[in-house]
Amino acid sequence: MRKNINCLKVIMVIAVLTFPAIMSAVTQKEMEQARTIAAKAYIRYANDGSGYLDDLNPTTMEELEAVLKTKEKENIKAFKAIPVPTDYKDWDKAKLVEYWAVTAFQNKGLLEKGRGGRIRARTQINKMTIAPPQPEKTVAPTTPTVAQDVKGETPAVASPQENPSQELKQLEEAEKALAAREEEEETDMPVEKESNYTWVYIMVLAILVAIVVALVVYAANVMKKNGTDNPTYGKRDEGDAERIEHLETAVADKDVEIAMLNKKLENAQRQNSDLKSKLEAATAELQSLKAGAASRERMESRPSEPIGEGKAPLRSIYLGRANSKGIFVRADRSLNVGNSVFVLETSDGYSGTFRVANSQAAWSLALSNPREYLENACSGHNLDDTASASKILTESAGTAVFEGGCWRVIRKAKIRYV
Repeated sequence: MRKNINCLKVIMVIAVLTFPAIMSAVTQKEMEQARTIAAKAYIRYANDGSGYLDDLNPTTMEELEAVLKTKEKENIKAFKAIPVPTDYKDWDKAKLVEYWAVTAFQNKGLLEKGRGGRIRARTQINKMTIAPPQPEKTVAPTTPTVAQDVKGETPAVASPQENPSQELKQLEEAEKALAAREEEEETDMPVEKESNYTWVYIMVLAILVAIVVALVVYAANVMKKNGTDNPTYGKRDEGDAERIEHLETAVADKDVEIAMLNKKLENAQRQNSDLKSKLEAATAELQSLKAGAASRERMESRPSEPIGEGKAPLRSIYLGRANSKGIFVRADRSLNVGNSVFVLETSDGYSGTFRVANSQAAWSLALSNPREYLENACSGHNLDDTASASKILTESAGTAVFEGGCWRVIRKAKIRYV
């Protein structure tokens, strides 16, 4: 009993001496570094123009403030207002990260945009190394420690003025003596033979293996019975295969029918488009004929004016090309080089005759693309052959009427190249 008490005392003394060496706590320097990291992350997110801070790694607030620009110096004031705890000496790294990466960023005085820096602050503070503090000097207890040696004799009492290293040495020697004493006592004690339960484990394992084998055999028999003893099993598979083949054939036939119908639909749409174009052309021609007939009726219904006195003078209007509906795209009072092709003469402003303008500019423009400038308003022999042509002569003038605010071709002019 006395031996156990002495051993317990030795262990307690050793624990007290070694406990400060294994503890890790936050120092004032590490507290300042974590605060600086959090402040840098805050002002970096508060202002998008503070990218220059990414290349700087200050460890104190003074170093950080020394490199800040005016905008960041204003932003850091709110972060500096966050109180710095005084009990940080009892903190570990987790509590340091919790305060400067979470609690500090919840302060109401911070900018909402700057709160986004908490993730960067957490990452960088986690990378810090919290160094263990220097072991404090341990004052020897006033009460002398008593340890019993191997022979049961009491060693000398250690005074408070003894050197701690000598005390540790004495404690280690006492511990070694106690350990040797315990080993001797254990060798003297009779060792009882422990019961061997290995055969029990082997038996349980064998039973489990037998159960698994039995289940596998049973499952194989059931599957075999379902596959061979059922006479309709194979027939059902054959019937399913035939049904699937039949459905695949039907689907292929339907695909062919759909392709044929799509082709017919495309042909029908093409024919419909052609018919629509012809109908539009016929409608335009009918409207032109109606307009021409109406114009002729108006001309015939007017009383004939005597030739000479009282007859309205002829006006010349220069026209551009005619489009596919026979409508002249533009009209000018004088020749417009690059646009005018025809000249129209009218006395009443409702109808008139037109011919190709007697101008080299009009001839060059028309001969450059006869299909665009001549074909819709003129007729003639081989109008596409312009290789040797330099002039255009009008053999018979065409007729046009004014309706809907534009001149429309009623009868094409007949021309030839020279």
